[in-house]
Amino acid sequence: MLLKKSALIAASALGLLATPSAAVTQFAGNGHLYEFVTTNLSWQGALAAAAAATPIAGYTAHLVTITSQGEDDFVKALTGSATFVWAAGTDEETEGTWKWAAGPEAGQTFFVFGGGPVGFSNWNAGEPNNVGAEDYLHFKANTGNWNDIFSTFPSGGYLVEYSLNSGTIPEPASWAMLLGGLGVVGTALRRRGSRKTVAA
Repeated sequence: MLLKKSALIAASALGLLATPSAAVTQFAGNGHLYEFVTTNLSWQGALAAAAAATPIAGYTAHLVTITSQGEDDFVKALTGSATFVWAAGTDEETEGTWKWAAGPEAGQTFFVFGGGPVGFSNWNAGEPNNVGAEDYLHFKANTGNWNDIFSTFPSGGYLVEYSLNSGTIPEPASWAMLLGGLGVVGTALRRRGSRKTVAA
C-alpha cells in the first residue's frame, strides 16, 4: 500500500497522471477522455477549438474521431439530447474519400464513396451524398447517425477527444494492477528465500 501511494504521489508531482475536470468522461474501450462543448461553431472552428482545449497531462486534445461501434455508442450517449455534433471527418481534399483530420488517425481514410468503408463508419441511409458541396462530418444527424454537411451548418456542438500519448503513465487503476503484481512476485521470492536447504 505504501509503495502504491508513493508511486502515485511521485507521478502526480511530476504531472504524469491525468487530472480531468468533472466535464471530462473516460471511455473504457480505448482509455481516451471526452468533453462535449455545446458552442455552435463552424467545422473549421470546432477543429481549431478542440485542438486548443485545456491540456490534460499525458493526453493530446483534438476533434473527435470515431473508430468503432462502441465509441460511436459512447459519444452519442455522452452528448445527450444534442444533435448535429461535429466530428473530425472530411472529404475536402478528394471528393468521396473520407479521412480523419485530427488525432492519431489524422490522414487515415475511413470511407470511400462507391467503394464502401475502409475503416469504421456509421452513415445514415443514403449518406454521404454531397448535396451542395457537403464535405464535413457531423453525427446524431437526421435519423441519428452520420451525415455529410457544409462547414457552417448550425451545430449542436463539438466533441473534444483526449487521446493518450505514447508512453503515457498508466491510469491509477493500471498502477494498482502493476504494483499488486509486483507485490505477489515479491512475496513469492521471499518465501523461496526463507526455505531451508537440506544437503543431500
